[in-house]
Amino acid sequence: MVSIRQKAFRRRRRLWRLGLVAVIILIAAGYISPFKSLIIEGRQVAAQQAEAEQLQKQHNLLQQEKSRLLTNTYVEELARRDLGLVKPGEQPYVVRDLDRTPGKAQVSVPAPEEDKSFSDRVLDDLKSLIP
Repeated sequence: MVSIRQKAFRRRRRLWRLGLVAVIILIAAGYISPFKSLIIEGRQVAAQQAEAEQLQKQHNLLQQEKSRLLTNTYVEELARRDLGLVKPGEQPYVVRDLDRTPGKAQVSVPAPEEDKSFSDRVLDDLKSLIP
């Protein structure tokens, strides 16, 4: 038979164990918040590093474009391609319906710009935009 003294001892022992477990849980909970913020900050640093790498690549491409724009040949190429400019004495050609019917593209030689009035040139440009 178990005495009252042994029952009380066991009860105190259980309370001590329960208290010890509660203290351990509280200590562990105190470490969770800083650990969580450390993980979040690590992810933010990784995202910022990836963004910095992307911006560095973009910067390098822009530096290359800048150095190419300092050459006359590239500027001439852009003027011809994007603006349709030609050198004096060259004859420009306009190719129409190139994508619509293969093999039946119409090639037309525009009249020299000096012979047309400004309004005629504008009308011709607007007509060329209409499919």
